[in-house]
Amino acid sequence: MNFTATVISASDWGAVPPRSWAAETTPRFVVIHHTASPNPPNDASRGTDAGGRAFARSLQSAHMNGFGWADSGHNFLNTTGGFLLEGRQNSLASVRRGRSVRSAHAGTTEGNDSPGIENEGTFTTYQMPAVQWRSLVDLCASICSSCKISPDNIRGHRDFVPTQCPGDWLYAQLPRLRQEVRQRLAGTPVDNFLRVGSTGSRVTELQQLLLARGFNPGPIDGIFGTGTQQAVINFQRFRSLDPSGVADDATIQALRVVPPPPTPTPPPVTAPVKLIDTYRFYKDLAHQQQAVQWLETQLSAQVLEQFSIRWRAQTSAALPTLKQGDTGDAVRQLQQRLQSRGFYPGAINGSFDTATRNAVIAFQRNQGLQQDGIVGANTWRLL
Repeated sequence: MNFTATVISASDWGAVPPRSWAAETTPRFVVIHHTASPNPPNDASRGTDAGGRAFARSLQSAHMNGFGWADSGHNFLNTTGGFLLEGRQNSLASVRRGRSVRSAHAGTTEGNDSPGIENEGTFTTYQMPAVQWRSLVDLCASICSSCKISPDNIRGHRDFVPTQCPGDWLYAQLPRLRQEVRQRLAGTPVDNFLRVGSTGSRVTELQQLLLARGFNPGPIDGIFGTGTQQAVINFQRFRSLDPSGVADDATIQALRVVPPPPTPTPPPVTAPVKLIDTYRFYKDLAHQQQAVQWLETQLSAQVLEQFSIRWRAQTSAALPTLKQGDTGDAVRQLQQRLQSRGFYPGAINGSFDTATRNAVIAFQRNQGLQQDGIVGANTWRLL
């Protein structure tokens, strides 16, 4: 069933423009109020269409000028004559699309995000006329159907804040109201929908399906919170569904359809990596040492040992014998190696001076070599 209740729009009863337009919300409840105004025969609307319109205008004026609100505080008004009128503007259009607009009727964010119905009268002991009761059932059934709200979530104002509203008699009638709405909705699976506030194993399954499709709902905890709601909205937009944030049958069915695996993309054909090219690339860069250290972690100890033995033998054989007085790149390399081993504190200047010779002798002594200050094959090999 769709939204079938007959509601007089705010523009039709002559509402003044709101100071600001309210944000659209995803409702969880239907909140029942009473206006705490006189009952028949002294009721403000006198049970007439014209009287209901005039009463709606007076309520809007009181809410905007007396309370300082942006518009009427409630979403809908149900008069003693059974006339239904829109309250806060855009409420009717939003509810017909399964949404609501944030209002000011309940005193809490949770309540204000759901449609609130003001019922003309004071229902502490006074019993609602039959025509007004029927219109209340009609409106609640339409809202529950359109917004996918369970009749169990028809609540009284006092369920949200300490208040006498909606009066002791009307509050005591809420179980009857829920039952009649449930009967009106027979065959409409409103309870199958998951929304903010839903809990249990079905929510857990929903969260797992969302995560498996790449839409992160946050913790997989069986609690339909704002993270799960946003993941549902994102999925609905991705699948071109109504982005209501409510997991209806179409959304859940779409989530359960396993997408075909992507066609594998063959790896690009690339030339083999040559170590010498990599070395040339990293040479003299600031992160050269980190690159070599990482490469060491990828090679086995046996490979590193073999590399070291062969490299040392070939390198030491190719390097010239050096002694005090020599100069050039080979001396500079000698000074660098001595310095890296902690034996040479001087400048890397390519000049085999006394400081360099003393460092060579200290290194030879440390390694058990002949201490002649001459750098031959054995000294090069150990360096």
